Amino acid sequence: MLDLELCLLITALSGLFLGIWSVNWARKNYRERRAWWGRRLFIGTLLLLIATILVAALARADGLVPVGLIAGLLLVAMLWETPPALQEKV
Repeated sequence: MLDLELCLLITALSGLFLGIWSVNWARKNYRERRAWWGRRLFIGTLLLLIATILVAALARADGLVPVGLIAGLLLVAMLWETPPALQEKV
């Protein structure tokens, strides 16, 4: 069970890193292609976290809560409203 908890911790931290990176790429409007890749990376990261949540729930692991919180907070960060200055550029 300790191996599962370690895998959950590593997945949660890597999901947090990839999620923040993808939100940054998708929301900063550097270039349209980078924003496209940012959105795709976000979807992939979210699917990875959801699969991890399902495995942790089936195993009744203690590391389920942090992974779920990270997935939820990343979703909120991506759906947060864009400032008006960035909306006019698009």
